[in-house]
Amino acid sequence: MKRTQKHPPPTVNHRQLARYIGASAPVHAIDGWSCLGRAVDAALRGDAYSATHLGYYAELRAAMSLLGSEGVGIFQARHPILDGQGTTHPLSGIRTHSVIWPALSYWATRPQAATLLDDLVSPNAVRLSRWLTETGATIPLRAVAQHWLASWGLDLAVFDDDHDCRNLASYRPSEFRRPPRMDVHQLTAFVEELWQLFEPSAGRRFPNVERLLLRGAIRSGAPTLPTAADVQRLGLSVAESTNWAAFLRRTDDPMPLRLAEEHASVEDPTCHLRIISRAALLLFVASAAARRLLVNAAYSPGDIFFWWGRHGEDRALWDIGSAPADPQDLWADIAQAISDSSAWRVSNLGAAASLRAWRRDRPTAVVDFGGLELVGIWALLP
Repeated sequence: MKRTQKHPPPTVNHRQLARYIGASAPVHAIDGWSCLGRAVDAALRGDAYSATHLGYYAELRAAMSLLGSEGVGIFQARHPILDGQGTTHPLSGIRTHSVIWPALSYWATRPQAATLLDDLVSPNAVRLSRWLTETGATIPLRAVAQHWLASWGLDLAVFDDDHDCRNLASYRPSEFRRPPRMDVHQLTAFVEELWQLFEPSAGRRFPNVERLLLRGAIRSGAPTLPTAADVQRLGLSVAESTNWAAFLRRTDDPMPLRLAEEHASVEDPTCHLRIISRAALLLFVASAAARRLLVNAAYSPGDIFFWWGRHGEDRALWDIGSAPADPQDLWADIAQAISDSSAWRVSNLGAAASLRAWRRDRPTAVVDFGGLELVGIWALLP
């Protein structure tokens, strides 16, 4: 009888594995922005099911990036977790799609999640927690963080619990369950507003989305909307406080923030836009967490130019050998594309306008609006 040879258990190089997990965080983030860009491209082709599929994977990559920045590696069925001493401990037997939502939802309850969002959403360089306290909000910061992360990762939970829902978008014939056609004005306005959320600035990275998230948090947690006197307790001037109080009372949330709040069936004509919205917000958080790793490691934009300069070439954000000294300068091109697209909508109001007509008349917007990797680069550069 032949004796079966026993193989020794595999050895783990904890140091190299820890490096891999850390390095995976910014790479998963930029891959997520790529998936999101392809989802927008698909939406602007009228391909809602492909946009749903790609938007879901953008959300998945965002979660993998966020978990990676916290020392959790998501592999196929063996997921290493890094402890404070640099040793990894495997979580085995759960496949990728099934492990991500439980891991993310648990992390959302931890103090680290609230700390990250407290720093990330800090309009006027004032932390979210202080805004909530001084404006009389009764909702605690940790509850806000948990609600946001649970909302923005909603599709990870829904698609894992209901495999049929994910399969409809990813594997079943789309023409058998075709959703109603979306109005071209609504679709292009959505994409314009998505980009406007992530207009970069030299100070706070994305002040527009910070302001809007702050307004939503205060609206959900304050018994009454704050006055200028309430805001002035934050140390702002009378004029600044008056402007902030007026802004916080407004209800004109952009479409991506409104759509991100609620789930819709895959047959709903806005389902893909809702998933794109949630993925963008989760990528916003994940990219900030990954950027924190780069900042803590004392990297500069020049240190990682070999990566982002080449990535911009590969994704057609700029010509080969023409990377900008500051990628934020490219916002001028996006702003022009938004203005041109908006002007087209105004000039075609009431007309039987088609997506084909918009694509024909606004070719620059067609090219630029799918380049959401640019937001990823803005978000990740230290």
